[in-house]
Amino acid sequence: MEAINVSDVRWLPVNGARHAMRKEQHQRELGTEVVALCGEVITLIRPSETDWFWDSCPECWSVAKIINSAPTFARTLHRL
Repeated sequence: MEAINVSDVRWLPVNGARHAMRKEQHQRELGTEVVALCGEVITLIRPSETDWFWDSCPECWSVAKIINSAPTFARTLHRL
């Protein structure tokens, strides 16, 4: 059986950087304010294609690495 790592983090380019949030926050309606992993309050928007070229927020990146390396059953899918 091969395990596939599934991220609990979603990224969104907003306010000049790609910010990360928990996937549950990302599933809310556009226009909703959420707190990014760095602590910045961001508004969920539909970014343009070029917004994805922005750099990742370094604080979000650090926290996302910790979240994604934490061993949990919820983050792993198994193929038969």
